[in-house]
Amino acid sequence: MTECTKDPIEDCGSGVQIERRYLDGALEGIAWWHPCHGVPREDFMGTRPPWQDGWVVVQTQPLTLSPSILCRVCQFHGHICEGKWVPAP
Repeated sequence: MTECTKDPIEDCGSGVQIERRYLDGALEGIAWWHPCHGVPREDFMGTRPPWQDGWVVVQTQPLTLSPSILCRVCQFHGHICEGKWVPAP
């Protein structure tokens, strides 16, 4: 039987929150919330090996992901680096 678990929600700053989600104990992806046209929006980033589509977990604690993250609805764009949201230039 498949077991889905998650970590507590973490605040990364600038209105961004993240939640690590696991499938059978392996990190499957990161849910993230951000302000989108004044309303909190949830998106999900799947983590995959570097040779597949998805985000690469450079570091789990504190979280660092690559490449940058972009909301296609509101163009909110930046990076999660060492657990903090860093807006893209």
